Amino acid sequence: MTRTIPAAVRLMIWWLIVPASGVLLLIRIGDSTGESIRWMLTWLVAVLLPGVLLWRALAGGRSLTQDLGFGAVLGLAWQLAVWAICTALGVPLLQWAAVAGLLVVFAASPSLRPHLGWRGTSPAPPAWWHVLLVASLLLAMVRTVVVLLRPIPLPPIAATRHQDIWYQLGLVQQLIRDVTPADPSVLGEPLIYHWFATASMASGSVMADVRPPQVLIHQWPLTMVITLVLVGWAAGELVSEKAWAAPLAGALAGVLPGALQLVSTPPANMSAAQVVQGPTGTMAAVVMLGLVGPTVLVLRRQAGRGVWAAMVLMLALATGTKPTLLPIMLVGCLFAGGYAWVAERRPPWRMAALVGVSGGLLLASSFALTGSTGGSRFQLLASMRAQPYYQAVTGDKTYPATGDWVLPSLERGDPRMLLFVLVLVTYYQAVEAPRLLTLLGLKMTPVRRDPAYWWIGGCVAAGTGVTLVFSHTGYSEYHFLNAILALGMVGVVAVGVNLAKETRTRELVVVAVAGVVAATALYYLWPTDTGAHTVARAAAGLLAPFGVLAVVGVIAIAAINRTRRAASVAVQVIVLTVAASLPVQAIVLGRALEKATRPVEAPNIEYRTYLTSAEQSAMLWLRNNLQPNDVAVSNVFCLPAPYRPGCPNDAFWISGLSGVQQYLGGWAYAPANLAATQNKTSFLLQPSPWPDRLLDSRIAVEKPSEYHLARLSGDLGITLVIGDLRAGPVSPALDQLADRVFSNKDVRIYRLR
Repeated sequence: MTRTIPAAVRLMIWWLIVPASGVLLLIRIGDSTGESIRWMLTWLVAVLLPGVLLWRALAGGRSLTQDLGFGAVLGLAWQLAVWAICTALGVPLLQWAAVAGLLVVFAASPSLRPHLGWRGTSPAPPAWWHVLLVASLLLAMVRTVVVLLRPIPLPPIAATRHQDIWYQLGLVQQLIRDVTPADPSVLGEPLIYHWFATASMASGSVMADVRPPQVLIHQWPLTMVITLVLVGWAAGELVSEKAWAAPLAGALAGVLPGALQLVSTPPANMSAAQVVQGPTGTMAAVVMLGLVGPTVLVLRRQAGRGVWAAMVLMLALATGTKPTLLPIMLVGCLFAGGYAWVAERRPPWRMAALVGVSGGLLLASSFALTGSTGGSRFQLLASMRAQPYYQAVTGDKTYPATGDWVLPSLERGDPRMLLFVLVLVTYYQAVEAPRLLTLLGLKMTPVRRDPAYWWIGGCVAAGTGVTLVFSHTGYSEYHFLNAILALGMVGVVAVGVNLAKETRTRELVVVAVAGVVAATALYYLWPTDTGAHTVARAAAGLLAPFGVLAVVGVIAIAAINRTRRAASVAVQVIVLTVAASLPVQAIVLGRALEKATRPVEAPNIEYRTYLTSAEQSAMLWLRNNLQPNDVAVSNVFCLPAPYRPGCPNDAFWISGLSGVQQYLGGWAYAPANLAATQNKTSFLLQPSPWPDRLLDSRIAVEKPSEYHLARLSGDLGITLVIGDLRAGPVSPALDQLADRVFSNKDVRIYRLR
C-alpha cells in the first residue's frame, strides 16, 4: 500500500531546495560546509523569520509574497537594532536571546499567534507561485555565484581583489566589537561612513560563528540576492495589484537585472545592483524596494499605525545604508505629493509626514553616516567622464570632480564637444531605457491616477537625473542610478501589466520575439570599434545599434498594432525594450557557467591590488592572536605596496584581514583626505593628511631606535610593528628592539616590549 506524501511536506521539501542549494554553491566556491550551513540557518532564523513576523503584525498579512519580500527587508532593520543593543552591552551573542524572545512573544500573544504559521494570516498562494519563486531564487543564486562570487577567492589564496573589499572588511571587524566604530586605518579618527551593510555582516558573523572574510566576500552577497528577488516579487505584486506580475518583477529586479546592451563593446554594467566590493550599493537597492511596501500603502490610504511603524523602521534602515536613498525618497514623495494635491484638491498631509520624517533622518545622518562624500559637489554632466570613448575623443584626462560647474571639455563651448556629450547622454539614457519607460505611467490612464506610480516615477527620475548633475571624487554619483535600477524594473513591469489589457497576447509575443532576435543579431553581428577617437565614429558605435533596434520596433509594432491606441503602443514598446535587454544577460551567464567548469584563472601578479598568500596568512594569524587594545604601525599605505610620494593610498588589507587598529594605513577614504582634494587632484594621489604619522610609521619599520619605539609605545599606545618586505626594507634591528611573534617570507610582526 502506497502512502501519499502530504501537500505540506511536499512544499517543505520543495522549499528546502533553496537553502540546500545555497550551501552547495558556497561549498563549490571554497567555503566550508559547517560555516555555510550555519550562515544560511542564521539568516533564515535571525533575519528572515523575525522580519516576516513583524511585517505580518504591522501590515496585516496581505499575501505571502509581500510577507516574505517586505519582511525580509524589515528583518534587516530588526537585525541591526538587536545587534546595536547587544553589542553595546558587550554580549553580541545575546542576539540569539532576542530572537528567542520575539518568538515567545508571538507564541504567547493570542493576537500575534496566528502569524507564526507558514502562511500566517495571508491567503494560500497557488502551486505555480511556489514553483516559480523557488526557480527564480535558484537562478539568481547560480548567477550571483558564477558571475560575481566565484572569481573572488577567499583569503589566503593569492589573488587580485578590489581594494574596497578590504576597506569594507575592516569595518566589519570594527563593528563586531563596537557600535560606535573608529576608522580602522587612522587611530583616533571617528568613522563617518554609511556602515549599516557591514553592521549586518558583523551581526551575522557573530551569530553564525563565521569568519568575516567569508561573510563579506561570499555568504552575505548570496543571502542578499535572495532578499532582492523576494522583495522584487513583493513590490511587483503590490504596485501592479496583480499576483501574476510578481514573477516578472522579481526576475527583472533580481535574477537578470541588466541594462540594454546591444553590442559586445563597449560593455554595459550587467551586474546591476549586485556587487561584492560595494555592499552598501547592494543593500541600497534592496532597501529601496523594501520602501515600496509601506510607501505604496500610505499613498493609497491603506496604512494603519503598524504600517507607519514599519515605514519609520525602513527609513531608519535607509539612513545608514547609502546617502543616496533618502534624497531619492524625498523627490519621489514630492512627485506623489504634488499629484495628490492636484487630484484630491487638498493638502496631502500623509505625504507631508513622509517628507518630514525622511528629511529629519537625512539631516540627522549627515553628522555621522554620510562618509565618503567629501569633495562631492554639483557639476553638470561630470558623470560622462566614465562613459565610453570620453578620454579618446575629448583628450580630457582630468580627475573626477575637478573643474568648475560644468564638465571641463564643455567649458569652452566647442560645438564638437557639445555634440559628443549629447551623444553620451543619449547613450546613457538608451542603456537605461528599460527603467526609464516607467515614466510612461505618468501619462497613461489608468496608471497615472495612482499616486504610487508618481512616487516610483519621481524616484527613477531622481536617480537617473542626479547622476547627471552631481560629481564625486570617485564617480560615486553613479550610486544614485544604481539605487533605482531594481525599482525601475519593478515600475516598468507594473506599468506594462496595467496597460496590457489594451493589447492582445499574440501582439506582445511578436514584439518580444522581435526584440530578442534583433538584440541577439546585433550582439553577434554588429562590427565594434574599440578605438573610436572621433565624434562621428563614437556616435556611430554607441547609438547606431539602438537606431537599428528602434527601426525593428517601429516595423513590428506598426505591422501588428491596428488600433493605434497610445496605451497599446506603450505596452508593446515596453515589452520590446525589456525583451531586447535579455539576450546579452543570457550570454554573460552562459559564458560564466562555461568558465565555472574550468579552474579559476591564475591572478596577474603585476596588478596593483595583488596580495600574496603569505601577506594574507600573516594577517589572518594576527586576527587570531590580537590582544585587547592592540594598535599597529606598518609600512603599508599604498597599492602596489612600495611607498613613494603620490602612490595610490588605498591599502586597507592589513586592518581588513586582521582587524587590528592601525596608527596609519591607507588614507584614501578618510574625510580629511577627500576634502583636501579641493576639486583639483585625485583623492588617491594626495599626500597624507597626517605626515607625522607617516614619518613615524616608516621610521619604526625601516630605521627604528629604542627611543622612537618607546615614544610610540608610551605616548601613543602602539603595541605592534608590522613590516611587509614587499612594501620596503624591514630593519634587522627590530629583532633586538622588539619581540618577533610571527614571520614568513613576506611579513614580519613584532610586539613592542
